[in-house]
Amino acid sequence: MISEGLMQKLSVTGLCDDSRRVKPGNLFFSIPAAGYEEYARNAVAAGAVAVVGEEPAPEGLTAKWIQVADVRAARLEAAKIFYKDPFAKLTCHAVTGTNGKTTSAFLMNAMLESAGHKVALLGTIMNKIGSSAVPATLTTPGLLDLFAFAAKAVNAGCTDLVMETSSHSLHQGRVAGISFKSGLFSNLTQDHLDYHKTMDAYFEAKKLLFTKYLASDGVAIINIDDVHGEKLFNDLTVKSVAVSRLGKAKAFVKPEGEVKNTEDGLEFKLPMIASEKFETPLCGDFNVDNVLLVLAWANAIGVSELAMRAALASVRVPGRFEKVWNKNGKHVIVDYAHTPDALERVLNTARSLCRGALSVVFGCGGDRDRTKRPIMGHIAEMLADKAWLTSDNPRTENPSDIISDVRAGMTTKKFEVVEDRAEAIARACAALQDGDWLVIAGKGHEDYQIVGKTKHHFDDREEAVKAMEKC
Repeated sequence: MISEGLMQKLSVTGLCDDSRRVKPGNLFFSIPAAGYEEYARNAVAAGAVAVVGEEPAPEGLTAKWIQVADVRAARLEAAKIFYKDPFAKLTCHAVTGTNGKTTSAFLMNAMLESAGHKVALLGTIMNKIGSSAVPATLTTPGLLDLFAFAAKAVNAGCTDLVMETSSHSLHQGRVAGISFKSGLFSNLTQDHLDYHKTMDAYFEAKKLLFTKYLASDGVAIINIDDVHGEKLFNDLTVKSVAVSRLGKAKAFVKPEGEVKNTEDGLEFKLPMIASEKFETPLCGDFNVDNVLLVLAWANAIGVSELAMRAALASVRVPGRFEKVWNKNGKHVIVDYAHTPDALERVLNTARSLCRGALSVVFGCGGDRDRTKRPIMGHIAEMLADKAWLTSDNPRTENPSDIISDVRAGMTTKKFEVVEDRAEAIARACAALQDGDWLVIAGKGHEDYQIVGKTKHHFDDREEAVKAMEKC
């Protein structure tokens, strides 16, 4: 379909599948969609030297049209040629699940670096090559962006790639061309049903990491405390390691005795990996899950105990149960929790550490799964002493309509509605007494708020510190 000779003949300087991003010299891939003729013409007008598509060439198109049976397969073939098959030169590791992907990926990156590897990281918070980091726009970029990133990583001397793999990316084949040496499954709880429609479809998308993209000699690390994780573990034929915080019999990695969980962090024993206790400043049951998953992974791929311990001691994950204030007996936590399960876990952890009252500031994103909104309202009502309902990223929805959906799950009056997020944070902070905890949930590391189609600077952490300094 697409050969190196053809690309040289066309003097291709880049690959693109988005007509808005075409640059002169690009080979443009026309993915089947309504209006493909217009996109192709726009790409040619922007300087594309040729267009690859499945349909016949639109009438009057001036550039060369290369008709193929499968444009996505042609795009993958071209990416391997143009970027010199970078994934074949990297040891690739992936983590998937609804919650815990980012913390797990940060831990994996830290452990490999502690073991002396130069690592590239792709995830929700940032993309990183060695020590050079840039903000991320998608949890998992598109296929061509992935190849471009991997090529840069190889050129920079990276040996390993750690990446979060979203259900969207797996379902859409964005990770085609990658053969993962390891895959981790954290959990599956309600999210993205606006896209997948059902939990079964959501699970099947996640499962693709292990059935389609994991190397034949790769290893799967599965949290079997999650019902979908247990099903996945039972179904897989590849080498798999089961992990259980609850001590399930079939799990290879599980804590022995008590897991010490305080606001200073976690402490527990894993005799199947080391004789001495492991310690980390990360806290909460959900982080026990994340740490166990990654320690099982590190053990399976041969990371030394010394590197594991160094990583656990040093890792910090922005916006994941991040302590932004803990002075004068008042505690403020910022967390990315934006799903029912994540909010429940974060509030349960805060409650277990809180000596006084627990409050929460949260909203739900607009133009996303509406069914989770009342569920999250109910969880906040049950687990917090007071909830401040506010805007998240309302996008093109009316913020008051989103808040009404959240309120539909609440039956008591333990909440206040403050649509402006900065004001909600300020008022919640001002209400704190000694021993109280406040969780600001939903946006975590994000330093923006999307209202309509405009992205404004907004950082929960900045707003919390500013408010607390006035208290």
